[in-house]
Amino acid sequence: MHIYLLRHGIAEDGGPMLADHARALTEEGWKRLRKAASAWRRLVPPPDLVVVSPLRRARETAEVFVEAVGFRGEVRVEEALLPHGASSVALSLLEAESLSQTGAVAMIGHEPHLGYLLGALLTGHPRQSVPLKKGMLVAVETESAASMVGSLRFAIGQKVAGDLT
Repeated sequence: MHIYLLRHGIAEDGGPMLADHARALTEEGWKRLRKAASAWRRLVPPPDLVVVSPLRRARETAEVFVEAVGFRGEVRVEEALLPHGASSVALSLLEAESLSQTGAVAMIGHEPHLGYLLGALLTGHPRQSVPLKKGMLVAVETESAASMVGSLRFAIGQKVAGDLT
């Protein structure tokens, strides 16, 4: 199975006047993601499933990703992708999709969650983190449904992706 992990783009700073769930992408965040989108279009065929955190900045990032890769299905919103969720829950979701013969899944979320999920996918250890920068897209390929440990196919930051246009 092909697994794509994408960390949300640059978002507003949180604080007492702005709840974390309401933080939106900044103008710069939108700009950088849209610029990176042309590279994503070349790197990522439309996945079978797109799963996104319910937080605003992740849902907005998903809008750019979905358009870039030509995904036509319904985007699934999952609390399993919240920033401080257990990566084991997201890993179980991926495992269920793998057992169902899903070919490719994209997950759009946050740090530190995605870093722990990526670490688990690459090493098999749930406490190993491989952090993603904002707007970074990572691809992992698993060999079979019997193991969720996979190989890194690519990791591309939004700046590099934007420079490829």
